[in-house]
Amino acid sequence: MTSLLQDLRYGARMALKSPGLTFAAVLTLAIGIAANTTVFSWIDSILLRPLPGITNSAEVVAFESVRANGDAITTSYPDYRDYRDHLTLLDGLAGASPTPLSIGDADHSERVWGEFVTGNYFHVLGVKPLLGRVFSPNEYGDTQGGYPVAVISYGLWNRRFHRDPGVAGQRIRVNRQELTIVGVAPEHFIGTITGIGFEVWIPVMMASQLNAIPDWMVRDRQSRILLGVARMKKGVTIQQARAEVAALAHQIARIEPATNQGISATLLPLWQGHFGAQATMLGPLRVLMAVCAVVLLIVCANVANLLLARTMARQQEFAMRIALGAGRIRLARQLLTESLILAVLGGLAGVLLSQWMIHSLGYLVPRSELPMALDVRMNGDILAFSILLCVAACVLSGIAPALQSARADLNEVLKQGGRGGSSAAKPRRIRSTLVIAEVAMALVAIISAGLFARSFQIARQINPGFDTHNVIVTHLYLSAAGYSVPDRKLFCQRLRQRLESEPGIAAVTYADMIPLGFYPGPWEPLEVEGYVPGQSENMQIYRNVVAPGYFGVLGIPLLDGRDFTEQDDLASQRVMIVNETFVRRFFRAGFAIGRRVHGWGQWFTVIGVVKDSKYQTRNESPLPYFYVPFRQVYRADLGIALYVRAAGDINQAFGTMRSEIRSMDANV
Repeated sequence: MTSLLQDLRYGARMALKSPGLTFAAVLTLAIGIAANTTVFSWIDSILLRPLPGITNSAEVVAFESVRANGDAITTSYPDYRDYRDHLTLLDGLAGASPTPLSIGDADHSERVWGEFVTGNYFHVLGVKPLLGRVFSPNEYGDTQGGYPVAVISYGLWNRRFHRDPGVAGQRIRVNRQELTIVGVAPEHFIGTITGIGFEVWIPVMMASQLNAIPDWMVRDRQSRILLGVARMKKGVTIQQARAEVAALAHQIARIEPATNQGISATLLPLWQGHFGAQATMLGPLRVLMAVCAVVLLIVCANVANLLLARTMARQQEFAMRIALGAGRIRLARQLLTESLILAVLGGLAGVLLSQWMIHSLGYLVPRSELPMALDVRMNGDILAFSILLCVAACVLSGIAPALQSARADLNEVLKQGGRGGSSAAKPRRIRSTLVIAEVAMALVAIISAGLFARSFQIARQINPGFDTHNVIVTHLYLSAAGYSVPDRKLFCQRLRQRLESEPGIAAVTYADMIPLGFYPGPWEPLEVEGYVPGQSENMQIYRNVVAPGYFGVLGIPLLDGRDFTEQDDLASQRVMIVNETFVRRFFRAGFAIGRRVHGWGQWFTVIGVVKDSKYQTRNESPLPYFYVPFRQVYRADLGIALYVRAAGDINQAFGTMRSEIRSMDANV
C-alpha cells in the first residue's frame, strides 16, 4: 500500500510537471469515454431497461402475433383471451392498446395519452402502486362497460392533482365519461411501449363506453388492437414457452381459418420487440457502439503515443533508478499508475460530459405524435461501465510505455546518454506502429462515416411517390371529444368545406393513415374475384381509408379510372382504388376497372388505379395497396389525419387550420 501511494504521488507530480501533455491526454480520453458512456446509457435505457418500474424485468417478454410473411403484428382481444386461458408455461399474459384521451370537463379538458389494458396488466408486470391500488381480480373480466376505474401516472397525479394523498377514490372525467381513480402508478413506470410515456390506464372493456374503440372490435378476431406482454414462469426457458405459444396459435388457426389462417405468435426478449423505440433504435445503437469503440481505440493509441514519447525522454531517469536498485516491474507499475491517473481524470471529465450528451438521444428518435419519454439517466450500471472504460483506457494507453521501460537496455542507455542509437530504435518502431494503427482506424471511421452520409443522401433522394411540399398534416382524435362515428364523418366534411373557402388554402382532404408514419398501418384480408391464391399466400393487404381529393393533395397520379367523390357513401355501390402493384399481382390481364374485390364482408368494385408510392419505409419493395372511401368504410377512430395544401405561406395556412378547428370545437 505504501509503494502504491508513492506511485500515485509521483504520478500526480509528473502530471503537474507536464500540464500540456496532461491536458491533451485527459481531453482526448474524456471525449472517447464520454462517447462510449453516452451510447451505453442509451443502450441501457432502451434495450437493457426498456420498461422501468416493473418487477423482475428479466422474466417479462414481448408477445407478438406473426403474419405468414414473418411480419410482426398486434393481437386481437379474442386471440388474447384464448392465449391467456390456455397457455401453461406463462405466469400471465396482458395486452395494451395506446390511445389519446381527453381528461377533464369540456371547457377545461387536457389531451393525454393512455393505454386501454387488460385487467391483469399490472399483475403481470408486477407494478406496485404508489397510492391506492391497481386493478383487482374482479376487474379482470370480459364484461363490456363493467369496470369504470382508472390508474393514473405519477406525472398526472403531480401535475393535475398536486400530489393529493387522497386521490384514490376521486372521480376523473375521461372522454366526457366519469371514472374512479383507484391508484397512482410508481414514479418511473410509464407503460409498456419503450420510449413512450402514458399517463392513464383504463380496462379495455371500457373502451367502447369512452367512444375510443367500438364494441365490435373487442369481439372481432381481425381487429388486432392489443400489444402483448407476458411473464414467464420461473424455470421455464423462452424457447419452451415459445414452442407452446406457436402450437396454440396453430390450433387457433385451424379452428378459426377465416381470420387466423397463416397467423402465428411468438415470444421475444423485450429488446427484440417490434413495437417501441427499441425496434427503431436497435440498428443505429449497434452501429454507434461500434463506432465509439473504434474512437476509444484511436484515443488510447494517441495517448499511448504521447506517453511513449515522454518515456523516451525519461530513459536516463529510468536507467539511474534501475542502477540504484529499482526493479523493472516497479518501473512498469509506476508508468501504469501514471496512465491510470490520466485515465481516471479523463473518466471523470467523460462522465460529466456524458451527463450533458445523454439527453441528445431525442434527436435520433423519429418524431411522432406519441409522447416520447426516454428514461435516460446515470445509474450504477453506467458508472460501472465508465469505470471499466477507465481501466481499459489505462491498460491500452499505458501498456506500451510500461513494457518499453521494462525492456530498456541499461548499458546502452547509459552509454548513449538517452539519445539516438539503437536504444531509441525500438520505441520509434512502436510509435510508428501506433501512428499507423491510429491512421488506419481513423481511415476506417472516415470511410464508414462517408458511406453512412452517402446512404442517407441516397435515402433522402428516393422518390416516395407523393409530394409533401406545402402540405400540412395533423391528427384529429374526435373520439376523445365524445364524437360518434357518424358525427366524426360530419365534422370532417364540414371542416373541409370551411377550410377550402379560406384564402391561402388550395385543397383539403383527410384519411385514417399517414404514409411513412410511425405505424405500418392496418390491413384487410381480401378475396379477389377470379384470383386463386397459392398455398400460404398472404392475402392480408395494407390499406388506407381516404376522403375525396386525397390523391390530388398528395400529388399521387391517377393512372386509370376516377377518384372518389362525396357521392361514394353508405347508400351507393362499394368502391375501391388500387395501386399498380395490386394490379400486377391480382389482375394479370392488366385490366382493373370494374373488377371486384371482397373485404369487410362485402364486395367492392375497382374504379381507379393510382401510381405506386411508399407506404411504410422509403426502402420498401413495391407492395400491393388499396384505398377505400372514408364515407363508406370509416368505422373506428385510429386518428383522422387532416391534410391541407397551402396556396401560399404555409404558416398562414397552419394558423387558419388551427383557428377553424377551434372555432368548430375547442376540445378537438
